[in-house]
Amino acid sequence: MKKITIIIADDHPIFRSGVREILSKAEDLQLVAEADNGLSAYQSILSHLPEVAILDLEMPILNGLDVCKKVLNDKHQTQFVILTMHKEKQFFQDAMNSGVKGYLLKDTASYDLLDCIREVAKGNEFVSQSLHYLQHEHQQIHSSPEMEKVATLLTPTEKIILKLISNGKTSVEIASMLFVSPNTIENHRSNMSKKLQLEGKNSLMKFSMNLKGEL
Repeated sequence: MKKITIIIADDHPIFRSGVREILSKAEDLQLVAEADNGLSAYQSILSHLPEVAILDLEMPILNGLDVCKKVLNDKHQTQFVILTMHKEKQFFQDAMNSGVKGYLLKDTASYDLLDCIREVAKGNEFVSQSLHYLQHEHQQIHSSPEMEKVATLLTPTEKIILKLISNGKTSVEIASMLFVSPNTIENHRSNMSKKLQLEGKNSLMKFSMNLKGEL
């Protein structure tokens, strides 16, 4: 089994210990480094290139968002989870605008952390349930023109099919998952292409891949 590699960075050793204990229960996760300040976290990410970095928002030397921005500017593929006590809108927006994929409140992290890591490792967003309203608001503000077309032009079934296409599923595979015939899926694909004004054999696939993080 390929394990998801992780580093954790928090200046409170007791909290790091708690996160370490949660991670130890998952066979598919591997903790490769810890840090107690932002600079050490940044250096550890460069050394280990983990798939996921779990960062406290407020740390000495560099804060969690500073680390995130520096790593992303270096074009590394590490995905970021912020663990924080801050529920305020501005903190959340600053984090998501910095490229963070996961935003968890520390008081509920014991329930959500493992699921969050697995989703973020796939490139998906994961936010504490109590902050879903902020996530929805942020997505509405930053929705791309292409995503607005999807929201307004496609039916719920077509949106599901488009997401499955973005995940590399073939018409036959999608048909099996949705309990319909492959011809039905092909008809949906044709209708979606017309609605979205897409032309060319692979245009719908390319369109869906460009929206993979938003679907």
